[in-house]
Amino acid sequence: MRSQTRQAQILLLCLLTVALLAAACGGAATTTTPTLPAATEAAPDGGALAASDATATPPAAPGGDAYPAPDVAVVDPYPAEGEAALPAESYPPPAAEETFLEPRFRIDQPVTTAATTITGQAPPNLTLAVLDVTYGGSPLGIGQSDANGAFAISVSGLTAGNRIGLAIGALPEGMDIAQTAEMYFPHRGEGFQNLPNIGVFYDTTLVEP
Repeated sequence: MRSQTRQAQILLLCLLTVALLAAACGGAATTTTPTLPAATEAAPDGGALAASDATATPPAAPGGDAYPAPDVAVVDPYPAEGEAALPAESYPPPAAEETFLEPRFRIDQPVTTAATTITGQAPPNLTLAVLDVTYGGSPLGIGQSDANGAFAISVSGLTAGNRIGLAIGALPEGMDIAQTAEMYFPHRGEGFQNLPNIGVFYDTTLVEP
């Protein structure tokens, strides 16, 4: 009886030893390093992006800007038919209308080198001078307009191609040059010229041959 029990213990010990050896050998042969699946990222269309795609750098915008500038709408100041017009203040303001008073300064034309008298129109009872504008305001003659504003001034030395001008020959009593110019500016003629260091000419014309 003791011998059978002894044999059973030895057999059990052998089986345990074999099982341990088998487990040790089998584990060493089959041990592998577990791998994790690559991370994925959802694509805009609902698919999946590969890991390499998920870490890719997004392309830069044209011109080197990280974010393209927004488009700016261009408004046509002259709308087509059916479109809304711009507010009135968007257009340049109209030019102020010039003011003229009669009688206006006027030299009768044509004026030639053979002329010895310059005639025309001006405000009444005003001392007038005819000057050579081209020669820096050189005096050619002096006279006075009548009660109706008509004048006839004797001149000499007219040169073809030169410009002559009609100026005020004497300041009205109690007025300076600036006040006189302001007073008679509305009466200026078509050939009016204000030339610094030369004079104010209320009408001018070219001398013909």
